[in-house]
Amino acid sequence: MKNSPSPSELKKIGLSCLNVSLRRTARLVTSYYDSILRPSGLRITQFSILVGIGYEDECSITDLSRLTDIDRTTLQRSLEILKRDGLIRIEKKEAGNIRNLSLTKKGGSKLAEAILLWEEAQNEITKLLGKPKFQETLKILSEVRKIPVLEAQN
Repeated sequence: MKNSPSPSELKKIGLSCLNVSLRRTARLVTSYYDSILRPSGLRITQFSILVGIGYEDECSITDLSRLTDIDRTTLQRSLEILKRDGLIRIEKKEAGNIRNLSLTKKGGSKLAEAILLWEEAQNEITKLLGKPKFQETLKILSEVRKIPVLEAQN
């Protein structure tokens, strides 16, 4: 039977694991964007959902799930909150079990307000990282999402 891993082995995992690094970074970035968006009353996850709904002309929950890479169960909970707050409409289509999502007038106004704050966060991160490094980071993250073993999970 193998002995417990040594502290140096565990440190190596912590420093070299892509998942650990991405999750740590994602938590920090999420916290930063949440703090900047706070005056709008939205969190970055809600903002992303509203952007997705506003982007698609006829947006179903399945479309939005694909667009945002949020699983349907988690997405459904977030959508119910946005609906409760009067920011979106969820309407059942006549044919099939498809529900269309759309922004309400209040949701469109809230999104417009939040976009100004989001731009502030975007600009600050871009400035601090430097535009070339910022663009390269986005490119690398996109490439990571396209790794075949990761794509197969979706």
